[in-house]
Amino acid sequence: MKQNPNFTTEQRQALQHVVQELRHVLEHMTTLNGTAEELENIATQVKTLGDTMTPMTGNKTLEHFNLEWGDDLNSPLPMSPITGRYHPVAPPVELSMEAKTLIGTVTLNKVYEGGPGWVHGSWITAIYDQLLAFAGIFNKTGGPTASLTVDFMKPTPINTPLRFEADIDSVADKKIYMSGRCYCEGQLVTKCEGLFIQHRGY
Repeated sequence: MKQNPNFTTEQRQALQHVVQELRHVLEHMTTLNGTAEELENIATQVKTLGDTMTPMTGNKTLEHFNLEWGDDLNSPLPMSPITGRYHPVAPPVELSMEAKTLIGTVTLNKVYEGGPGWVHGSWITAIYDQLLAFAGIFNKTGGPTASLTVDFMKPTPINTPLRFEADIDSVADKKIYMSGRCYCEGQLVTKCEGLFIQHRGY
């Protein structure tokens, strides 16, 4: 699937600007305080924004999956909640390749907080799931997740740069055995193992 030619470059840039502002709103929500009157006023403004957006929604204009990613490794799933540049919940994790290892770099703010000061474990797991799947696709042996196990050795702090790594360990027929690691300031904080089932279309 290619990019939708009817959704222009200018529209994509403008949509990214909307997403950036929504990310700021989500982060503000984690510590929002004020009088009841002030909060009700904000709620009214948010409702007005939603009402403004409603007539422009309903038909998905961004492609779900883009097979022509070129040098932009964040483009295959533009609406991914992990790596998508057009999804306001996505951090997003920025992707690059070092040889056959997929690298994901990200700093997770309070939107992704679990315990005080720490990233919620479900987000770590979700990032691994996305990165291992992409590592398979970028190495031409991709497919859906069959199982994923994450070991949490240390709490992962928010507001601190993280480096994720994802590798293919071996392939047996349609079974793809993969592993991943996450480092914070040079220390290994989590690791994972995953089994994926190869899809011949990738």
